[in-house]
Amino acid sequence: MSPYYPAPMSDGTLPHLIEPGKWADRAAVLDVAVPLARFSRLLDGALSTEGEVSVHVAFARDARHLPVLAGRLETTVSLECQRCLQAVAVPLSAQINVFMLHDDADVERLSEAEDFVLADDGELDFPALLEDELILALPLVACHDECEPAVPLHDDVVAEPEVVKENPFHVLASLKKH
Repeated sequence: MSPYYPAPMSDGTLPHLIEPGKWADRAAVLDVAVPLARFSRLLDGALSTEGEVSVHVAFARDARHLPVLAGRLETTVSLECQRCLQAVAVPLSAQINVFMLHDDADVERLSEAEDFVLADDGELDFPALLEDELILALPLVACHDECEPAVPLHDDVVAEPEVVKENPFHVLASLKKH
């Protein structure tokens, strides 16, 4: 069975390996809901695998005839609040606009501001690409807008004990008196 799927797809499946050029030539459109549990790297540290990722993407060729993937991904991930240590639902939304290139020669045709990914042997691990985009959308620190810290914070200033430094020349001062 070929890893290539015809366009459009709306039956809830997500292809594993794609050939970007073929998908772009057919102007394939994916509008699917994929189980969140399929994205194991994204869920590393998550509190739940429940939910779905809404995938709304389209393949095309740009004016330079390079294959490009554009669209958005949306989901909600349950993470641990770093303030109260309880579950917090973190909505993720990732805009995708990435060129899917076959070799390094095509990279030279892009500007520095354009994102790209190289397809190994002409095939691209599509779920991994989507998962990478979602991982980049994760917040640095997950926390509720307002919550009580798990460990109460005290405003009391703890006084540090006073350290008395001995003068190393104190012994010399006693010799001087004699």
